[in-house]
Amino acid sequence: MPKRRFVYAAALVRAFVPLISFTLAAAVNAASTAVAQPTCSATGTPPLETVEPVTERPACKEGQVLSFDQDGVTRYACLNQPPHAIDGTSTWPMIVYLHGSMTTPDSLYRAGHELFKLSGSYPLSAHGNAKGFILLAPEGRRAKAWASEGPHTGTGFHWDEWQRDPAKNLDVQAIDHFIDQAVSTGLVDAKQIYVFGWSNGADMAVLYGAWRADRVAAVGQYAGTDPWQRAPCPVDMPSGRQVPLTLLRNMCDALATCSATSSWSDTLEKRSWPLQRVNLTLDGKDAGPNAQCVQSCGKARGLYEHIRWPQKAVLANEMLEFFKEHSLP
Repeated sequence: MPKRRFVYAAALVRAFVPLISFTLAAAVNAASTAVAQPTCSATGTPPLETVEPVTERPACKEGQVLSFDQDGVTRYACLNQPPHAIDGTSTWPMIVYLHGSMTTPDSLYRAGHELFKLSGSYPLSAHGNAKGFILLAPEGRRAKAWASEGPHTGTGFHWDEWQRDPAKNLDVQAIDHFIDQAVSTGLVDAKQIYVFGWSNGADMAVLYGAWRADRVAAVGQYAGTDPWQRAPCPVDMPSGRQVPLTLLRNMCDALATCSATSSWSDTLEKRSWPLQRVNLTLDGKDAGPNAQCVQSCGKARGLYEHIRWPQKAVLANEMLEFFKEHSLP
């Protein structure tokens, strides 16, 4: 078997179970939880309609479970610190990880295991000799996603990227709370707080970065698009500080389509945004700046690429290096 075909086959085997699980869950929930079209406003849709149980306690591999009560709902997050952070003699950069739809913070230790490994030793700090970085992974809420003309994942864990009023968005307030809690330990370098999201979490990462531009040094998106234009209620992109963004995108993606990420990239470039775009190959490697969208992008491959994370080298040499170059003054 040719090497490329072998790599593809092996990758499909590794992804087969989560791919089937994700696809079935999305199909069943999307078909059974149709949501009426909302009345749009200047800030998008009304808040998401949640479904019981709204949250669930994550396992938080090798980390600490954080929680607080928010209007009768227990909100959760995972906090992982580098092994040497226990001595408390330095401060560390912190990456806030926002999971994708239909997943939880525990996806960090499965799909995102390479990023988790890097957190123990990667030299992300721009202000000292501390190795590694802190990972904070809040949990979204189980809710009914708004339907749209494009891909729709139905009922499951989501971030409310459709309600663009941070004063009313409970997910934004939960992220605020957990960042405050992590910073209160005295171990976080406040000049190096980054937000990285996957899929629905990638869109939420951009929103959060815009709304907390005085606190977020840079944002990373994997398989995300333009959250301001998200159907069914697109809104104008606000003015303000242009938070540096690294966009990791697939050339064939069933949910964050290549055409959508191209359009998002074009929008940012027209605004002279501090942007790094990384195109990915089938197996999650850097495809180079001239890679083109796959013309015959089948659903199976598109779903596979969406849930397959970038390889460790891309996360380290592209995203983390980009973060390291961008800290708050």
